[in-house]
Amino acid sequence: MSERPREPDTLDVASGVSLAISDSPDLHEMLSVVARRVAEALGVWECDIYEYRPETDDLVALALWSPQLGDADRDWLGTAYSVADRPSYELLLRERAVREYQVDDASLRAEDAEVMRRWGELSVLSVPLVFQDDVIGALTLVETRAPRRFSPDDLRLLEILAVPAAVAVYNARMFRREAEQNRRLQALLAASRAVNSTIHLDELLATVVRAARAALDTAQAAIDTYDPANDSITVVAYDTRDPEPGAEQFLGRTYQLADYPADREMLLSGEIGEEHVSDPALDERNRRSMLENGEKAMLTIPLVYEGTPMGLLVLIETEMERHFTREERELAAALGEQAAAAIHHAELLERTERQNRQLGLLLESTRAISRSYELDEVLAIVARTTAEALGAEQCQIQEYDGAENTVTPVAFWQRHRERPEPDSMHQTFSLANEPEERAFLESKQVVQQLYSDPEIAKPTRAIMNKYGDLSYLNVPLVFGDQSFGVMVLVETEVERRWGDDEVALARALGEQAAVAIEHARLYRHVQDQAITDGLTRLFNHRYFYERLEQEIARAKRYGTPVSLLMIDLDDFKLFNDRHGHLAGDAVLREMAKVLGSELRAKLDIAARYGGEEFAIILPNTPMAAVPETQMEMDLAGKLTKAGDANAPPAPGHRHGAEEVAERIRRRVGATHFTASDGKRLSRLTVSIGVAVFPHKTSSPEDLVGNADAALYKAKRAGKDRVETYG
Repeated sequence: MSERPREPDTLDVASGVSLAISDSPDLHEMLSVVARRVAEALGVWECDIYEYRPETDDLVALALWSPQLGDADRDWLGTAYSVADRPSYELLLRERAVREYQVDDASLRAEDAEVMRRWGELSVLSVPLVFQDDVIGALTLVETRAPRRFSPDDLRLLEILAVPAAVAVYNARMFRREAEQNRRLQALLAASRAVNSTIHLDELLATVVRAARAALDTAQAAIDTYDPANDSITVVAYDTRDPEPGAEQFLGRTYQLADYPADREMLLSGEIGEEHVSDPALDERNRRSMLENGEKAMLTIPLVYEGTPMGLLVLIETEMERHFTREERELAAALGEQAAAAIHHAELLERTERQNRQLGLLLESTRAISRSYELDEVLAIVARTTAEALGAEQCQIQEYDGAENTVTPVAFWQRHRERPEPDSMHQTFSLANEPEERAFLESKQVVQQLYSDPEIAKPTRAIMNKYGDLSYLNVPLVFGDQSFGVMVLVETEVERRWGDDEVALARALGEQAAVAIEHARLYRHVQDQAITDGLTRLFNHRYFYERLEQEIARAKRYGTPVSLLMIDLDDFKLFNDRHGHLAGDAVLREMAKVLGSELRAKLDIAARYGGEEFAIILPNTPMAAVPETQMEMDLAGKLTKAGDANAPPAPGHRHGAEEVAERIRRRVGATHFTASDGKRLSRLTVSIGVAVFPHKTSSPEDLVGNADAALYKAKRAGKDRVETYG
């Protein structure tokens, strides 16, 4: 088996991958860096990145990294594989789950085994790349040096790294499509110059309609654009042989195709239609319209671009019932192609600009996540970018705790800053009486809510009434299979229905928010592991000295005392010899609980100093009881936040450190310690030494030494007692 590499720093790796996405201007370089970072993080020989193209059901090799790349490897880039020919990838994409393969696995399909042997692959680990709920690719780790069994930690790290890798593949796809769109745009501009020297849509369509009317010598001509969502057409360009005042009134008019079914049929069929007012087969609604407008004959050319109906080019004759020749039809069709391409071009530009804005917002969120682990800061950025991207009045992010069945609003942004912020921010609310809200969070589905909906839940309507809200877009924050909360977009001016593209963008940004929450939680977990003792969950020796230095520095700045308690379990070695080390560990864990119950949460600092010895820092606490006036003075000052070394210290223990030590000694002596199997153990006692800064000390080391001396004094005096230094 291959040697397991050194455990990677998950946060540094994830940050490096995210930064590779946001900082590299070159797509190939960006993907190569992502592949290298992932391979090095997992300690494998090779990392491959594929893009999945559903239109052809292919996997395309986008990037490859290995410490030794040959010409065959480089030639392999860009190769497309049919998913149908690779059963392992077909299963991977369908199930959306991490898959591990060994070349000697009897259950491995023959096609996959043959590929692994051809490339000398011994172990393979693949993960699907999912973006906006779509599988867009795969990331594969390959080991060729020796068989490798991947651990649960490997799988977890790979799942985390798959998120920025999916963003990288999505970016590559978006840039590729943009390049293709730009190439089509250049071709369109070249064709448009033959008709006109401008690329402005209004001018271009005006030129096309004018050229068509003049070329066919008709009385009038018009171009209508098609709106499939509303099943309507709108006049966007118009030209007449004999201009009259008011002719421009036709521009901007919208007609519902339900009133003109014959026009809808021509538009959707793509077939050119010729109509004459005297034709007995003419649709009666069209006949009435022609009679009202004095129209004798009409040639209608559907504007179709790559199979998509864009609108109509209509040539109108008002003087006679004219029949158009084949050449006239062909000319009109050619000019219609110009108009269709022009309309498509306008939509393409709008779509590209929108996609670029969305891509920019996604990258901004990615940068925020990769460069900061301050959850409040990251979520504030996500709330702002989401509201701005979708033009919403407000965006609120709520964190969900499934175990506690609660939600907590943690981030908020609104366009009009003069409006007051909701009074619910950072308050935790139980969902015990709101099963619909919990069901939504667990369903992981986007939900729109409108004030006018008669079926809307009463609690939701009450909130809308309170704040004057009219529309909500509720986007779940999901990472893997876990729901972290909800992002709520709010409209207060109008009832708004969000379109599919807007919902997709909101979901993508919601995924970024979920990643931010997961990164922050992971960061807090790593921090906790770095500063706490694994057995007792108290602070460890290293962190104890860091906090002691901070508290003494603050005490010097503000002229306040700091007391230190050094606590040792009496005869603990004999206890271990009698009951065993497992029982000893149980006692140490119980000791941590005893200390916690006698101290001030988030103000006093309890640590396991080593073995059976504990240390407690009591900020702003003298050796003995202090006069009432000093406590009143403390209470009148500014209170500190937990862990803030720059703020003045909070009020200390009123009755002094010696009294705290006595309480702990009595509490330990009265505690019935039990083993993990419930068996009652013999009683234990503690000896405690107490010292105070600045009495006969000027440094953390001096204070620890003085407290140790007092502890030694208590041991010599018979144990189970408290002694003070000085």
